[in-house]
Amino acid sequence: MDSETMERTRLVAETRDVAAARKIVARTHQTLGLQVIPGDKPFVFEETVTGTELLSLESTRCTGSVRGEIESDDAVVVAWLKSGRGTVDGDRLLIGRPVLYREGPQPFRWDDFAKDVMRLDRDTVERVAAERGGWNKAPLEFKPHHVPEGAPLAAWWLIVRAVAPEILGQLGPVSAERERELTRFAAAGLLTAVPHWPVGQGREAPARTRLAKAEAFLLDHVPDRITVDDVAAAAGLSVRGLQSAFQRVHGVSPLAYLKGVRLLLAREQLESGEAESVAAVARSVGMPHLGRFAGAYRTEFGQLPSDVLRDAADA
Repeated sequence: MDSETMERTRLVAETRDVAAARKIVARTHQTLGLQVIPGDKPFVFEETVTGTELLSLESTRCTGSVRGEIESDDAVVVAWLKSGRGTVDGDRLLIGRPVLYREGPQPFRWDDFAKDVMRLDRDTVERVAAERGGWNKAPLEFKPHHVPEGAPLAAWWLIVRAVAPEILGQLGPVSAERERELTRFAAAGLLTAVPHWPVGQGREAPARTRLAKAEAFLLDHVPDRITVDDVAAAAGLSVRGLQSAFQRVHGVSPLAYLKGVRLLLAREQLESGEAESVAAVARSVGMPHLGRFAGAYRTEFGQLPSDVLRDAADA
């Protein structure tokens, strides 16, 4: 039995003082030329960081502006805007779309915002990438300015939804083995969402492992009626080998993984306010039986899809 533990901590900071907010940001992030500037609203800054040296989640809210240059240091850092406005490396960010901080200084600006950040141990990400890509472990280069969308974006959120409750729900000593496993889960979701390759190799797609081929097949066939046998055949695996690999890496079966991706894609469409109908959304994500789709959606998100569609239209 693994007795090794790691300490999961939570740091909470709240202030209405601009200078204090600047110190908090400087403590959490490696920055250059950092500025914190009050806006039109009464100034409020709140930050909560929860996790270990391998994996952590950070939530920040500020009514003012935070700007400067930021570096990702020894972690792989993914941020996503929940409200407000933000730019990173010259790109304006979309609400709910993750952005990957590249290595080296890059300009950023956040205005009257709420955002979340996930930090992943870089060594773990490189190891998982090597296993998935079929190459020797090496520093990674990620596709610059890439914004995930569609099924890869849903795969990322599926992983976030899986690991976040555990990160946020248990503080103090935690199993080191389990923490490494969670970090690998998160790394797999990131690597699915953002194209990457070993530094110096260029953008030629390297040979992928069978598991990565299975994941790609699932994400490419979200609207289609497919079976676990179809996935196994596409990946060159036995059904048992496929099930075992998915359980080990994702903690669920291949079809449960696909179902999660489908439901998250459906939620994005329903919340966009542009969906024609619940039935059209259900068909587009490969869940044409309306009753089963509505039941699965309510179980997953606590709302009926028709209610989400109506609320989006009203908004």
